[in-house]
Amino acid sequence: MDREAEFGALQAAFDQVIKGQPRTLVIEGEAGIGKTTLVEQFLSRLASVRLLRASGEESEAHVPFAMADQLLRDAGTASDALLTGQHVRVGMELLELMASTTGGAEAVVFVDDAHLADTESLRALLFAARRLAASRVLLLVVVRGSADETLPEGWQKLATEPSGGVLSVGRLDPGQIAALGVTLGVAMTPDAARRLCEHTRGNPLHARAVLQELPAEGTWQHEDRPLPVPKSYAQLILRQLDRCAPDVVGLIQAASVLGVRAPLHPVNELARLQDPLETLDDALESRLMRLDQGAGGAFVEFSHPLIRAAIYDAIPQARRAALNTAAAELLEDAGAVMRHRVEAATVADETLLAELETQAHEQMSRGAWAGAVSNLLAASRLHPRPTDRDRLALEAIEAMMYSGDGAAARRLAERVSFADGPRRDSVLAYLAIFAGDLEAAQRLLALAWERRELADDDRLSATIAQRSAFLATSRLRGHEALEWVARAHALAPGDAATARLVAPSEALGSSFIGRREDAYAALDRWLEPRPGAGFVLLALKGFLVLADGNVNAARSAFATSARESLAEGLLVVAALSLSGLTYVEYVAGEWDHAVVSSERAISLAIESEDRWVTGQAHWRASYVATARGDWPVAEAHVRAIHDQAPSFERHRAAAAIAAAGFAAARERPAEVLDALAPLEQMRSHEGVDDPAFLPWQHLKAHALVDGGQFDEAERFLAEAAGIASSRANPLLGARLAHARAKLEFSRRRLGQSIEAFQEARALIEPLAMPYEQALIELSHGQVLRRTGERRAAAAMLLAAHGRLNELKALPALQRCANELAACGLSPSARKTRDYTALTPQEVAVTRLVVSGMSNREVSVELMLSTKTVEFHLSNVYTKLGVRSRSELRARARASELTL
Repeated sequence: MDREAEFGALQAAFDQVIKGQPRTLVIEGEAGIGKTTLVEQFLSRLASVRLLRASGEESEAHVPFAMADQLLRDAGTASDALLTGQHVRVGMELLELMASTTGGAEAVVFVDDAHLADTESLRALLFAARRLAASRVLLLVVVRGSADETLPEGWQKLATEPSGGVLSVGRLDPGQIAALGVTLGVAMTPDAARRLCEHTRGNPLHARAVLQELPAEGTWQHEDRPLPVPKSYAQLILRQLDRCAPDVVGLIQAASVLGVRAPLHPVNELARLQDPLETLDDALESRLMRLDQGAGGAFVEFSHPLIRAAIYDAIPQARRAALNTAAAELLEDAGAVMRHRVEAATVADETLLAELETQAHEQMSRGAWAGAVSNLLAASRLHPRPTDRDRLALEAIEAMMYSGDGAAARRLAERVSFADGPRRDSVLAYLAIFAGDLEAAQRLLALAWERRELADDDRLSATIAQRSAFLATSRLRGHEALEWVARAHALAPGDAATARLVAPSEALGSSFIGRREDAYAALDRWLEPRPGAGFVLLALKGFLVLADGNVNAARSAFATSARESLAEGLLVVAALSLSGLTYVEYVAGEWDHAVVSSERAISLAIESEDRWVTGQAHWRASYVATARGDWPVAEAHVRAIHDQAPSFERHRAAAAIAAAGFAAARERPAEVLDALAPLEQMRSHEGVDDPAFLPWQHLKAHALVDGGQFDEAERFLAEAAGIASSRANPLLGARLAHARAKLEFSRRRLGQSIEAFQEARALIEPLAMPYEQALIELSHGQVLRRTGERRAAAAMLLAAHGRLNELKALPALQRCANELAACGLSPSARKTRDYTALTPQEVAVTRLVVSGMSNREVSVELMLSTKTVEFHLSNVYTKLGVRSRSELRARARASELTL
């Protein structure tokens, strides 16, 4: 067949791969249109490529990582994806597998029938595809139907990126139908080809089936008579099946019950054959199925999924139920057993429904979200009562949300019509929060609460209250959040699940209104012993202890939360924890560590598809880039937050603070005040003044002083100092004392200025925060120099210069050098690399290599392929003028690199 346009698209993608630019193509088209054949023929044209292949299997659609396991086994790795249970870990293994090349050859990864693949494998493969970087890999993903309707939203986004694309395989035209006939030994006239094309709508699978049914002599081409009109492709298949002996039919039907591909032994057991080997031979002769014998055992597989579907659908209802019941008794996998019991159900079975719910809740407790959703939807479909059908379907949507797959949850909600009521409103509100739709979330939760009595369910009412508390914290409304927390507790007294779910909102609400001890109590109640829900509580505690000035405790809390939540696959919590760790390492002067943590945070946040957490990650990542004067990188982080289109106040506040910090580093006080203006408009929301989570008061104070607005600065400093004092926040206190010292000097009150500088230094020194201390020393030295105390000024400026030079805080370092020059001093800066010459990824890779990690260990830490690590390291060698990792480490040991 002439598919040169499609071949051209595939070849163009492969040409990019040859140049070191990985490509991902999603190949879509209706069943039987020739997608797999197209790819197979394209692959046959390639020479010396490394090919990895797998296919989605309907029978394994709910087996976590089944498809990924195929890829890993195809490559001969020792990994067992089925036992891993965590998509980031499996994704890293796939990334390493795909990106590693043999002899410089390109790699092609071919995933057929991806619409049948298990959700976990698709997430893991997407994780890997996003991180191929400079790898020479072509990823081909084939789906039946439209990619928009069959693949998760993350795949759709990837397909729209420069490295992605969608190739639609359309119906054949008459000329292509004629070419198909030639391959089958049937030469057609143009008119016959046109008629067959119209008859089959250009579907090559259907055209092939019709040609096989037509008389061999070809008289049909010249007669204006209707072509064979099987009501569907199924009738052609059933006609072939009818030619088989009864025991062969029994074998094929049994195989269809177990799926498109099934192990031979259970098929024989299910068919209960007298002579299984002879019957199998006859079944294979029918060409409806084939035998696949390999190291993993013997499998029977239908020649096409449509064949299996046609045969399965044609089995009489009673026999189908009996076969599924027998399959449920035969198999051991709990998920497979439940699926067959569901297929066997012809009437509502209260026992089965209860077991479906129980299994779903058990699966949710261990993070097997795909299986839980499947069971809840099955229970919803089978349930005789409409109210329970709605309840179960809505629970399925909630399970999707808890798994972090908000896009799939939205699609399901859009396609299902739920009865109007508070449960529906509560779930739709949850979806709106995830989507950033403030107005809809507020309206739906208010409506759900207003109508809660219609459900007569206190647990549902408690859930609505819990979500209302969460919404209030997202809007920085502390008192409102605590009111909803109290309602949730009152509606579900003593219920541990409800208490755990409201604990984050209780802690945040308490912190927002200045009740710090209550915030700690809300967290500590559930942190020992730590349950799965405790990871986010530990992250929140990290922010509180950092606000108290306890850097070490904050570092420990964030690091533990990040490590353990990532091990459990809780990407949102892991990303939030790493964002917090980034900020801790920034204030502690561990800036290269902060770069590594920020890269990991951003990677996980993007993977989670949570917009607020992605904004948090970019905000915290902007600190080091800004302080080092890496303006393009810093600006990109700030822009990335705004690109999230923040609507909730906590998200908008992060965007404002990041923009203000960027402007402050470039000494543009007017821009700082403009950036912070949105925060002033939210001052009625208590959380906006909580420096534990939103530190911004010092930025405004310094901008007012630097901009000459002294009266406004004095008023604001008094207000902000009250916040720092009442909340016992030493870092904010030091920053505000610094701003007050500058204000007093500007007003020619030297004594008060020196006192304020001394207060600032007394507050900052015990905290071990070198950058903040250096900024205070720099300003203090400037004042001393301008008042004629050159010796004291020089001592202060030299101390600041040493700290800034260690950090490579270039903008402040240059200001300090200028002040020292005015004192007649010219300190020599220790020669180190220019941090602006390396990208953040290169900084992260360099630090880890110098610490002693192998490339493989670096790849795991940063969630990159080993090949990508090698690519970054090669760039580092070039920029730093070194030739090996040993030379790189030697320079670090000689203090020529501050890593």
